[in-house]
Amino acid sequence: MSVEFLDPRHDPEPAGWEELRLAAGQWVTWRYDLLRAYAWGAQAPVVLAVLRQDGKAVGAASASLRTPRLRRGVYAGTRAPAGVLDIHAPGNRSQKGWWFRDEPDPGLLRAYARGLRRELGPGWRSMVWREVSADERSLLPGPVKVNLPTAPLAKLALPWSGLDDWYARLDPRRRDSLRRRARTFAAELTVRIGPAAELVGAEEAARLRAENDLKHRSRFLPLAPLPLPYLEALIGGGESVALTYRHGRRLLGLSLILDHPAWPICLSWGALPPESGGRKHLYFDGYVRMVEWAIGAGKRGLVLGKGQAEVKSGLGAELVPSSAVAVPL
Repeated sequence: MSVEFLDPRHDPEPAGWEELRLAAGQWVTWRYDLLRAYAWGAQAPVVLAVLRQDGKAVGAASASLRTPRLRRGVYAGTRAPAGVLDIHAPGNRSQKGWWFRDEPDPGLLRAYARGLRRELGPGWRSMVWREVSADERSLLPGPVKVNLPTAPLAKLALPWSGLDDWYARLDPRRRDSLRRRARTFAAELTVRIGPAAELVGAEEAARLRAENDLKHRSRFLPLAPLPLPYLEALIGGGESVALTYRHGRRLLGLSLILDHPAWPICLSWGALPPESGGRKHLYFDGYVRMVEWAIGAGKRGLVLGKGQAEVKSGLGAELVPSSAVAVPL
């Protein structure tokens, strides 16, 4: 077993990375150009690891090097001498920060932890693994020090041939409200869903996304919005779908979806507030359009993401529990 460590800002894409990503069924956010764009705009340095078995790349992990003093509104600098390793998926809370081509291998995760100790030095004493399910805790290297529940992940299975099948499973009042709003928005606005590069520019997408991120970000961990270069790479790369609401040429609402053969991920939502010319309830209508698109495209389901758990549960989504688990390094 061996581990290769990379700084995506400076190091070239490792040989076979894209083949590994696709073989493991990973979403576009793990494409190396997107990892590079994320790392340049991050508030903490990113360390990417390629996990190898007999020289063959079989998995990956990504960690942010968090220091006690949060760096706000600045680019990631050089590595600090001490802090906590935050294992998470770059740019998307709906994914894990580690994955394998085939079956999970706890031996490789132990090798990863040993390699990090050598790579970073003695000041880094803890690892926080995010989005850990109950049956994955035994895979983690080291005894659990802290285990805190995180917001559940909403996943909506779509085993149906049409939108009416989904509507039929909703509360009648919610169903009638969604249908009524869908007719109203279709009459008043231009609503489209399709390849993101054909429907939205990166600059307007970044602006709308940033407005939403800044409105909802945590006071204790005020993460910066995804930077424009990241959105340029994501939208221009051909693996994302956009749902857009426009009045004339003005963009009022936008959902970006990470396309996937089976389970696309609803990456982000942003909309102008009504006082700035937006429309109330576009957020709810967005689910109707995305469900209709996913059923028509033959997807198994949609990953609706974290937050608004009650709303998503009311739309039929399963809420998958997870934890943030701290272990010694």
